Amino acid sequence: QEWDPQLDAVVAAPENHAVLYEDDFIRVLSVTLEPGVTEPLHHHRFPSIFVIDRIVPLRDFDAEGREVQLPIPADFKMPLVLQMPPQEPHSVLNVGGATFHGTRVEFKKGF
Repeated sequence: QEWDPQLDAVVAAPENHAVLYEDDFIRVLSVTLEPGVTEPLHHHRFPSIFVIDRIVPLRDFDAEGREVQLPIPADFKMPLVLQMPPQEPHSVLNVGGATFHGTRVEFKKGF
């Protein structure tokens, strides 16, 4: 798998992905998406744990603009904790009326 460094979440969508901490093993991102906003196309090349503390209705689209199902279970308690595989280039649209927020811990050497 080739991962374009220009599409890394922090490079391609810096207004949505802020680095809180980084070392050789992990990178911790604060992920924010305001209502009505679509993130620029970006990827996440590392597997991660995504701790979502503010969930809103979202739509996810692949690089060709096709809608992709988000891995959000039908029943969950907050915060929602998801184990995420690497994600190919995608963009997320916040269709809700509030700001989405989560903290993503990326594992650079895998789980």
